[in-house]
Amino acid sequence: MIVYVNGQWMDDSTASVSFQDRAFVFADAVYEVVYIYKGTYFKMDLHLERMQNGLDKLRIPFRADDLRSVFDELLQRNPGIERGILYVQVTRGAAPRAHGLPRLEQPTVVAYVKPLQYDSRIWDNGGRAVFVEDLRWHMCNIKTTGLLLNCMAKETALERGCDDAIFHRGEIVTEASASNLFIVKDGNLVTHPNGPWILPGITRHVVIELAGKIGIPVIERPFTKDELLAADELFLTGTTSEVAPYVEVEGQPIGNGQVGPITRRIQKAFRQATGM
Repeated sequence: MIVYVNGQWMDDSTASVSFQDRAFVFADAVYEVVYIYKGTYFKMDLHLERMQNGLDKLRIPFRADDLRSVFDELLQRNPGIERGILYVQVTRGAAPRAHGLPRLEQPTVVAYVKPLQYDSRIWDNGGRAVFVEDLRWHMCNIKTTGLLLNCMAKETALERGCDDAIFHRGEIVTEASASNLFIVKDGNLVTHPNGPWILPGITRHVVIELAGKIGIPVIERPFTKDELLAADELFLTGTTSEVAPYVEVEGQPIGNGQVGPITRRIQKAFRQATGM
């Protein structure tokens, strides 16, 4: 696999960055994961806009839009990827370890593409989840590399024989460990509004647009754990999870315990949007 590191193209086995890079020391970095469908990036403009927002909020001086030619060349140097992902990470750069934000001229940029082995199990049959208290910081709307609590939540779910963890702050549900979350109630989609507690997901954005086109109302408001457990349907959205139905939470079935009709309509619309 040929990867891009700070203006150079190299084999992934030889790629490296400084041990003083601030992503390694402080998780001082933002990243994006972009899906590749039929050899083409999906919703690249939205991903770059979100990355730029994160760079600006963290005061990392870099123009995400300047990477477009890099992304195009990645596909050329790694031919044959019909379905896969692009991963790109921009860090503040390398500097001796110290708090405060050093004024560095050269951020660290790493990017690569790889094929994705698609697993349709949850898409087809639905997954199972557990609740985990959301102890993350109040800037979850920035896609930083500081994901330790997300990883720990996911591990909690796996240890309990489930597929994912659903975060909540007190009684309010926020999102899943690496996905946004929608419930279906009385024919409406309900999802937590954008803000500091959730990532403004690209797939979430697409689903809201698609729902409007096919006549499914969307309500953006906070909702509780009890509301989730009483929902008719539940699905998660994310770049790699796409539209993933969940049929059980904390051992309780959601609705009738089967993937619901509205979720299926959203899945169908999403597949049409991606051309798959």
